[in-house]
Amino acid sequence: MEKLVSIILPNYNHSEYLQDRLDSIFNQSYENFEVILLDDCSTDTSLDILKTYETHPKVSYFIPNKKNSGSPFIQWQKGLKLAKGDFIWIAESDDFCDLNFLETQLKCIESADVAVAKTMAYYKGTSDNEVLHPVFDEAKQKDSILYCPILNVSAVLFKASKLTDLNEGFYTNFKIIGDRVFYFEFFLDSKIVLNESTINYFRQSDSSISKLNDRSIAYYSSYFNEHSKFISYAKNNRLVSKTMYKRYVAKFYNRVSNRVSQKKKRSLPYLLLFFRYKLRLFV
Repeated sequence: MEKLVSIILPNYNHSEYLQDRLDSIFNQSYENFEVILLDDCSTDTSLDILKTYETHPKVSYFIPNKKNSGSPFIQWQKGLKLAKGDFIWIAESDDFCDLNFLETQLKCIESADVAVAKTMAYYKGTSDNEVLHPVFDEAKQKDSILYCPILNVSAVLFKASKLTDLNEGFYTNFKIIGDRVFYFEFFLDSKIVLNESTINYFRQSDSSISKLNDRSIAYYSSYFNEHSKFISYAKNNRLVSKTMYKRYVAKFYNRVSNRVSQKKKRSLPYLLLFFRYKLRLFV
């Protein structure tokens, strides 16, 4: 029998891109799948679009939140707990993919635990640049903890059996880097393969292109705190050395510091961030 794939679509205010995403799911060449539609209290017209699929035979759940959860990773967790499939695909609502995505991913994953599709950055109608996932970069493997291994979850198909101790879900404690923590928590020591027979399109907005630039001190502080919490978790579980722990803390402090103006560096919130960084080095 064909294996069942659970497709989790977590949406928040992506009505502009939602139809492209839905079309690329429901028209897949591989047809044995269920779809779990989740909406995190969108304020645009997303619900109008999603409701047209509520009774679709492939949709096993349609769950719109009445209150925003504040984290996409809480939505991931909700979908993962509902999933019945042998394989799982978290299809982010602003991305899309080729229609042979599932068919080719399932072939690739026969010899692995996780399959990652070739990924192209999609920006204003063009997709000229390939996204190179660090997990396939040999130069980054020695210090792999310093890098998020997979840069777009929409590219990933994984075996449901990888979700050991799902109820713990440490990654759900993060609002910014939950994907990085998820991969570390569930994919550590997994065999991950690249699938070049299909394309996942990773939509880039102006805000994602700028990445950390022009963020508020409050955002930078949360960003650094989340990275500190993650690497402390890894260190406390003896998964990284003290040396690597310090390198990690320094890397993400410097990433923030390099983007903050001298004026903002004299502000109290930034000084508090700096002191937290120094304290982390003595842990």
